Amino acid sequence: MSQRAERRGFVVRPSPRLGEAPRRPQRRAFARLRERRASSPLMAAHARRRVAARQVAVVLGGAVCAALLLVVLRIDSIRLRYRLADALRAEQQLQEQQSKLVVDVRRLRHPLRLAELGRGLGLVRPERVIELAAAAGPR
Repeated sequence: MSQRAERRGFVVRPSPRLGEAPRRPQRRAFARLRERRASSPLMAAHARRRVAARQVAVVLGGAVCAALLLVVLRIDSIRLRYRLADALRAEQQLQEQQSKLVVDVRRLRHPLRLAELGRGLGLVRPERVIELAAAAGPR
């Protein structure tokens, strides 16, 4: 290693495998930190259980798909709520219209109103009423 790199505080760690190129220079502070981490039993176990990049990609892809599914379900539920609100509003309008029509029918069929219309048309009360069933007599 050059004297310039040594003056700046870089350390070149030897390669753990034979025949492999040496690792790039690292600062001493980071090298000491890595040595401490590697010496602890928890970090040694963690180093043995390295997760493959493919596994991470699969997990992340699954998480993205799940998130997209949740978004789609949320949007669908919002649309359904809007449709339900519109249907309730339409039902309320129809009920109001029905109640107005019932009032109209009752007003139109009221006996006093019908008597007035009859008088306006020149209709009078009959003088006598003949019941057909009584006129036919016994059989």
